[in-house]
Amino acid sequence: MLYDNYNRKIDYLRISVTDRCNLRCVYCMPSWGISHKPNSSILSFEEIHKIVEVAIGLGIEKVRLTGGEPLVRKGLPLLIERLKKIGGLKEICLTTNGIYLGEYAPSLKEAGLDRINISLDSLDFKKFESITRGGDLDAVLQGIDSCFSAGFHSLKINTVLLKGFNTDEIIDFALFTKGRPVHVRFIEYMPTNLENLAYDELFFSANEAKDICGSLGRLEPMDYAGPGTARVFRINNYLGTVGFISPISEPFCSSCNKLRLTSDGFLRSCLHSPRSINLKERIESGASNQDLAGLIQEAVLMKPESHNLQSAPVDLNSEKFSMCQIGG
Repeated sequence: MLYDNYNRKIDYLRISVTDRCNLRCVYCMPSWGISHKPNSSILSFEEIHKIVEVAIGLGIEKVRLTGGEPLVRKGLPLLIERLKKIGGLKEICLTTNGIYLGEYAPSLKEAGLDRINISLDSLDFKKFESITRGGDLDAVLQGIDSCFSAGFHSLKINTVLLKGFNTDEIIDFALFTKGRPVHVRFIEYMPTNLENLAYDELFFSANEAKDICGSLGRLEPMDYAGPGTARVFRINNYLGTVGFISPISEPFCSSCNKLRLTSDGFLRSCLHSPRSINLKERIESGASNQDLAGLIQEAVLMKPESHNLQSAPVDLNSEKFSMCQIGG
């Protein structure tokens, strides 16, 4: 098992399979976009498989594939199918913006994908188009239907709270869970210095969202085993749930169990820490599985006790930090 210097068990690996995305969300990247890495510097499926196999041998039990937008990476179901065959992997999940789910949901299910999270910040067509700079909400809603038709029994929706933009939709998102097994997670917006976004004017706490959801009826706490970032509730007898993720107002760093692998092969122990280890370079220079195991253990011991977002906002304008590359 993997434990860091603060006795946190590390058993979850997030993998960015691409730094490319088909959307340009206003809080994720500058309006001019980002400079993408050349294909030669992006991890191959074989390299990802090798890293995951070693990581599982050390105690990693859950893998999540992210991007950018992971479904722009050709052949992703093939990667999922290969990873699913590794003994000891208990769960493989995907985080997507949902645009391509209508096309890919059946093949993802057939490949063995266990769960899907959809990033969705508005249920209003015009606002969705605005925040994504051109995205099609219809495609996402059709993708949700396709997931259920393909046999996925539930879906998570990740909604970043932005005061004055989508906080008037909190009730709409909560009602979205009433008649279907959809689990909405309201997430506090992280401090960034992206273009002209004024963080203090956009921040809306998860507790405020929870109070609004409570106006629909009693919030029944849901108990889940193991570490988790969300406080989860069911409203009355709704089929789905609502959850509240508070990285700013109530940080959960003390229970963080994650490592992150960037699309170009850097292993990071914290989303907000610049410290990383270049696994791709080591693989290309002939690192053995034992060598990789040592590097993964080294990364775990680099994990900081907590983030420092309040004093050091995420620099999304910097080439050194791309949310698309890291798979936040």
